[in-house]
Amino acid sequence: MISAKKITFSILAVAVLAIGIFYFSRGSNRREANFIDPAFGEYVTSYTTGVISSGSTVRIILAKDGVDSSAVGQESGTKLFSFSPSISGKTVWLDKHTVEFRPNDRLPAGQIYEATFQLARLFKVSESLSVFQYSFQVIPQNFEVSIDNIKPYIKTELTRQKIEGQLLTADFAPNESVEKILAVSQNGKSLRVTWEHLPEGKRHSFVVEDVARKEAAGKVNLKINGESIGVNSEEEREVVIPALGDFKILTAKVVQNPNQYVVLQFSDPLKERQELNGLISVGAAGKLTLDFEIHDNEIWVYPPVRQTGTQTVYVEAGLRNVNDYRMREASAVEVTFEQLKPEVRFVGKGNILPSTDG
Repeated sequence: MISAKKITFSILAVAVLAIGIFYFSRGSNRREANFIDPAFGEYVTSYTTGVISSGSTVRIILAKDGVDSSAVGQESGTKLFSFSPSISGKTVWLDKHTVEFRPNDRLPAGQIYEATFQLARLFKVSESLSVFQYSFQVIPQNFEVSIDNIKPYIKTELTRQKIEGQLLTADFAPNESVEKILAVSQNGKSLRVTWEHLPEGKRHSFVVEDVARKEAAGKVNLKINGESIGVNSEEEREVVIPALGDFKILTAKVVQNPNQYVVLQFSDPLKERQELNGLISVGAAGKLTLDFEIHDNEIWVYPPVRQTGTQTVYVEAGLRNVNDYRMREASAVEVTFEQLKPEVRFVGKGNILPSTDG
């Protein structure tokens, strides 16, 4: 029987194949699209396959030494790899049985490659095993923009605010290209956006500066266009800026790991020293003994044990903001607690398991 197992995961709601791991045994003549002759297992133990980052190398680990120690760390003098479509780069021996192809440039997002490895140039093999062929794909690029918070620069000065958010990309994207995705304005006036980029090039934090909060509620307009990173996606969003004096809960979410707690986000920073027991409860019975932490305009609510399912969080009138102003109306918001699932980790390569007799 021949089987092919593929492990998948989701990035920004786009399902992509993360790692191709193939298991083979004898007893079937059915040939599948990703079939690798198990006889190759005598020579190849692991190889780069599945969906890879645009900056990845392509590696093959051999079952036996392909070169002597003098070649380790050196560029191969023999052409071992070829690709369709073609990739320019160089081949380097990492050790006596590990060889790596290093592309000169990042690979184009979403591209599917057919790889050919010239096994016969290293070992004396039968004609059927002279060329090892397989495929891989570069991660299709995508992105997601989220708003994390709206808060003042100075707790007691509510008229000058900032919007904090994140832009996540499915794969590496240049900083300057990411910054072109977002344009922000308020009442027709462009607002400055400052950025902080993590080195791996997929997580980009931004702050929309100098947002005005006035006596009447307002809006900040976000224009989002993925053209600069090669994504055909364009949209507009509005972020509501509450009126001054409109002290209320804005959002609620559950942080599941490593500790489970509810984040309640308010329109105003909160008075740090106030009794929250009796003002905030979880569940209709309200019998959970809760712990609280106040962080600027957020209250972190910790249940005594991990919760599951959807529950209602009740916030009573009387909660006070940083200026000692009382919230006038009670609120109730639903949140969903998730049960932790066991983590399963897989090796990031394809593996050939040779068939056995019997």
